Formats: sequence, structure tokens, C-alpha cells
Amino acid sequence: MITRAFRLAQERYSRQFHTLFSNEVNEALSNKKPILALESTIITHGLPNPQNYELAQTVETICRNNGVAPATMAVMRGSPCIGLTREQLLELSNESTSNIKISRRDMAAAIQQKLTGGTTVSGTMILAHQNNIPVFATGGIGGVHRGGEDTMDVSADLTELGRTPVAVVCAGVKSILDIAKTLEYLETQGVTVATFGKTRDFPAFFTAKSGLLSHTNVESAKDAAEMIHVNRTLNLGSGIVIAVPIPEEYAADGLEIENAIQLALREATDAQISGNAITPFILQRVSELTSGRSLNTNLALVRNNVLVGSQIAVELNRIEHKSREQRATHNFDHSLSGDRILVVGAVNVDILCTKHEDTGAGKDLARGEVQHVMGGVARNVAECLTRQNMKSTLISVVGDDKLGKLALDCCDEIGMDTRKISTILDSSTPVAQLLLKGGDVLEGICNFSCHEHIKTKLISEADVAGCRYVIVDCDTPLETGIHIAQLCQKHCVPLVLEPTAPLKFKQFYDAGLLSMVSLLSPNATELAAISDDLAISNHSKLLNAIPQEFSQILPQMVQCLSMMSQQTDSRSVLTTIGKNGVLYCCQSSGDQLQVYHLPKAPVSPQIKSTSGAGDSFLGGFLAASCKGGSVEECLKMGTYCAFRSLESFDTIDSHIGNEDSAGITINSWEKLGWNVNVLYDGQFSFAS
Repeated sequence: MITRAFRLAQERYSRQFHTLFSNEVNEALSNKKPILALESTIITHGLPNPQNYELAQTVETICRNNGVAPATMAVMRGSPCIGLTREQLLELSNESTSNIKISRRDMAAAIQQKLTGGTTVSGTMILAHQNNIPVFATGGIGGVHRGGEDTMDVSADLTELGRTPVAVVCAGVKSILDIAKTLEYLETQGVTVATFGKTRDFPAFFTAKSGLLSHTNVESAKDAAEMIHVNRTLNLGSGIVIAVPIPEEYAADGLEIENAIQLALREATDAQISGNAITPFILQRVSELTSGRSLNTNLALVRNNVLVGSQIAVELNRIEHKSREQRATHNFDHSLSGDRILVVGAVNVDILCTKHEDTGAGKDLARGEVQHVMGGVARNVAECLTRQNMKSTLISVVGDDKLGKLALDCCDEIGMDTRKISTILDSSTPVAQLLLKGGDVLEGICNFSCHEHIKTKLISEADVAGCRYVIVDCDTPLETGIHIAQLCQKHCVPLVLEPTAPLKFKQFYDAGLLSMVSLLSPNATELAAISDDLAISNHSKLLNAIPQEFSQILPQMVQCLSMMSQQTDSRSVLTTIGKNGVLYCCQSSGDQLQVYHLPKAPVSPQIKSTSGAGDSFLGGFLAASCKGGSVEECLKMGTYCAFRSLESFDTIDSHIGNEDSAGITINSWEKLGWNVNVLYDGQFSFAS
């Protein structure tokens, strides 16, 4: 199964065309900073030059002054643009260019035909929603035109608000439109309309009161942000109109303009002007009657809306940041006090391929299944801990690309603590493509260069101090691994080393890192990678006590144990051995050695993928350990988590946190005679 978050994020970021992001917006998206969407038809069609360009720069400056990244949107030569450069703004403001208006209707054609144009309220909402920008500020929205019951002239802005969950901060609707019918239409579309202020009076752009009421009101940016957050949390799928009345200092000019509009409406009626001819006639007459003063008031309204929109974006960002923190920590109250686990290493996107039918070389692509899942040993272990209500923090990196945003979205959806995952500019998120057969990985291709950016500067003493465990996977650069190990030694924190792959483990081993490790979790293949370097003694006492099938691997485990950290009270090696289950060696109280063997589960899993099973085992084992479980309980919980992983394409099964289900399953296996065997428990001379 692919996680819901992965599917949603994949839909959001997979494009057949190239979406361009300004550096400012890209940085804000990557680091979850506030962003405000801005439209561009006001530049291409709404204002004359140079006022259009000046306003575009002014509103972006207002955003920045309030700590918000401006995301002016447009389509440039067929590419949707989220945030514009100075050169792009100049191009759009040039009246000699053939820029078009781009609404929902026009979007596909404009992209396919490589056209350039400004996005309307509708078009901007689409691009904002697709790129997770929830707040948008503009001048005013379109509405139902006068006589719309006969002409069916209804702005696409209204239907967009009914199906796109973006909050639009505006000055309401101009009175040249039928405001009453516009509000009725919005109600039919399920759109929340809220006046920004102490009353529900719905503004008519140039006047604070249209004579009609909004559904509700919000008195502050915080109130507005809370409403938007709830709308997003409920997944209602519809937008919100935040209607901002004209500022008092412009009310007098606004009243003059409104009077001009009403006069123009009467003139239109007297001249029997109707249908699509009404709006152009009124706009022309208002400009004549006010000697162009309507333009300055219009500009002031837009600036004020952007100011309010920026404040709402900041508050919403604060609320959603707090919500992410709560999701990452809300389950941890039941774990032991101070049981914080730090996990350092890889976040990957894995592509799992299973071939069902070979069409022959050069004839066609092979038929089969392709699954996209989240991977990376550290990420997998952290997810497993999170799903079992453990407080874990993941330190890792992703690229500043769409897969990086996708990976962060998936981690957020699960409730993982992603605050220490850094986005690396001009880097690609790690990807592995794995070919499976019967669920086993036959071979793979990867691009893990981004892992090099897991630098020592990302891990501070404060990150390590006080942790129950620090877990490091060997995708972490060796220099960083040594840095973490030294911090663990300094603060007496047990270090868990996850080998990840034989060659990577060998590098850590050759660097002498084992001497600072408290728990090592290799599989049999990874352990074999260092077997030639292990000076294995003739442990006849141990060999006489254990079954023959473990006579090769157990001495290797014990030799590793003898080389590990003496700083903590105990040190252990945990090794999965495929169909033979798992072995666990532990040294405590001087030369006291315990060796445990847990056979594989007595029920065979319906294997979909083996990827992630070992990580699930380690996460389950450590979670049970933090909850005070015995060795037997820890080994059984690890096996249960690995079993669930094997039966899922996801590296970590989403149901492992259900303790009732885990207990029932483990109990049923125990009734089939599934139990831990103690192979050795006694004094042992590690020097012999």
C-alpha cells in the first residue's frame, strides 16, 4: 500500500510541464515559511503602465516587510510561475505584449500552446492550491453580473471558490455587479464569506457597507487564520472569502466613486443598455465622472488587502507549525519521562519494481508492478518509533525538489517530527529504484549524493544530551557518525548503529567506530562483511552450548560485542538471520553474557516486499525496550513489526501502532509454541 500522504503529494507535484518557482518562494516552501499568493491580471489587464508595475512591486514589498514570501502567479511561455522575477513583472506590465487572461478554462490551453498571461482569481487559486499556498490577496472578486439570470454571466471566481480550498482576501464585490445574487451563489457553492471586522456588513469594494451581510465575521488576522486552518483540517474542499472593508482614510473617496457607480447604473437603465454591455459602459462612465480618481482608491484597496492577507498568512503559518509539532508529539505522553530518541541518517524515496512478464529485449517495456514508497533506514526506524507512540526526532536532508516536498509531506502526514530535516538547495532528494522478485531485492540503482550533506553542523550537543538512544544509520557520512559517537560518549547516551549495507558498515568498522557503539544491529550479510577482519577466538565453551546452525555467526557477534563501548551498563548485538529468526547477544555486569534466539513467526507472511523489514524490527525492539519490556517482549515486538512490514509495500506498516492488534497476534503465535530460547547465560571470558 502507498501511504495516503504519498499519493496526495505525488498528485500535487507530478507534472507533465515545468512549474517554475522563484528562489524566494522555493525557500519558503522548503522551510514552511508563510507565503501569500498574488494574482497577475491586475498587472496585465487591470491597470495602466507604469502603475501596474509599481503596484506589483509595492505589494511584494508589503509582503516581505511582514515576513511573508510574495508568490505573484502567472503563466510564462507555457510554464506556471509561482513567484516572479523583476524581469517577468516588467514583461507582464508591458502593454505592447499580447498577454492573455488565464482562468480555469484557459489554463490547459495556455500551457499547451506555450502562451504568456496573467492569472485571474480563479487561475491563481488553482496554482496556489496545487502548491500548498492557502492564502491569496487580491482587489476584489468577480460575481454575478446584473441581468445574470438572463445572460448566465457569472464569474468563474465563484465556482472556483466552491471547489478550491484557498482563502481569498479581498474588498468584497463591486456594486456594478449584483451583490445579492453573488452572495446567494457563494452560499450555494458552500463558500464561507466572512467580513474582516467587528460587524457582518459585507463591503462593496469602494464602500464599507453594501447593505447586505456576510455569513460571519472575523475580528483579527488570528481569527481568520484559525477559521482557514479548521477549513483545511476538515478537508471541506471549498474556499473562504475574507471581505475587508475600505480603510477609513479612503472612505470619502470611496463614497464619491460609489455615487458615480450608482449614477452610471441609472444612465444605463435609461439608455436601455443590458446584458454584456452593462459592465464596460459603467466602468467607462465611472472613470469619466471621477476624473480617474477611482484608480488611486483602487490601488489603496489592493495594498490594504495585501497587508491583511500577509498578517493572516503569518498567523496561519504559526498555527500550522504548532499543529505539526502537536502531531509529532501528541502520542508521546505515555512513554517514559525523558525517553527521547534521536535518529540520524537517510530519507529516501524508493521505487519498487516487480516484473511479471518479459516482452523481450527491444520489443516493449516489461509488464509488472511499480510502487512508490518512502524509504531510508533512519526515516523508516523513526516512522516505526512514531507509530508506536515514541518521541523521536529525525535529523536528515532532502533536496529542494518536488520529491523533497513530497517526502516532507509524507513525514508530516504520519506525525513525525520533521523540524530537523534540512532542505539542501540545488540538490536532488535521494531516490532508490529496486527490482524485486518474490518480495526480495535483487538489485537496485540509487542516487544518494544528497546524504553527503548530513554534516556535523546539523547535530548539536543539545540534540544528543538526555536522549534514551541515539540511532545512526551508515548512510550518514563517516565524519558525522564519528562526531555523533563522540557526543554520545560525552553525555553517556547509548549509540545504536544500523549498518544499512555491507560496504558502508565496513567503512564505519574500519574507522574504529564500534568502540563507541552500545547496540549494533547488522543482518547476517552485513556481519559477514567484516568477518575477515574479526580476530575470532576459539570460543569452545560457547560453541559447545549452541546449535550447530549458529556456530559461524554467533562467534562473529560475540567478537563484535567485545569491541564495543564499555561506557554504558550493557552492550548488545542484534542480528536478523532470515528464515532462522533473530539472535540477540548481550554483555552486562562485567563478563556476563546472554544469548537469545527467537525463531521466525510460526505463521508465514504474504510477502510483498522485504524492504524495510529489518528497520521495522529495530524500531519495534527499541520501542518495547523504552516501555520497559523484557528481552523476550522486545524481540517479539520487533518480529511482529517486521512481519507487518513484509506484508506491505510500505516500508513501515501503518497499523503497527495498534497495541491491541499486536498483543492478539503475538498471543496467538505463542499458543503455537513460539517463544524465545536462551542459548547461553553465564560468565564468559571475552579476552580468551
